[in-house]
Amino acid sequence: MINTLIMLGLVCLLATLMIMDFIIVIPKFGSKHFGAPDDIKKMMEKIPDRASWVNILGVCIMIAGFVGVASVFIWAMVDTVKTDMSFSGAFIRFFVITEGYKLFDIICFDYLMLTKLKLPAKIYPETAGAKGYDNFGFNAKSQINKLVVFCGASILLAFILTVIIPLWR
Repeated sequence: MINTLIMLGLVCLLATLMIMDFIIVIPKFGSKHFGAPDDIKKMMEKIPDRASWVNILGVCIMIAGFVGVASVFIWAMVDTVKTDMSFSGAFIRFFVITEGYKLFDIICFDYLMLTKLKLPAKIYPETAGAKGYDNFGFNAKSQINKLVVFCGASILLAFILTVIIPLWR
């Protein structure tokens, strides 16, 4: 279980790196593609464009974050198979990682950073006063969908790694 918690911690750390990248380095891209409220998206379109090297750096950070998250999941899958984890153990592992990340996202990013601290408004004063900063549930439907999808993905991964793959050995 300690490995699972380490994996969850790494995913949350990488997600934090990426959200800071989206807010500070590539805000137009981040707000457009990664879940900002609609009024903030419109306000972010009006901020001046960054130098191309800044955008390239931001995209490189984003890619590194995604590769890091993928690496953690590969580690989790390989470790699940190597340790002959049971179906329930594998399900719990992937459930903790995915749902733990989603709860971290909702609490830290949506609630604390966006609605309580209003971090983007401090960095980009032109977005101050946006109604989206006061709307905690702006993406509730999307978050609920992801919680359901992550649960299903955890079941599927556990089944593949503990039932299907052992048949090939």
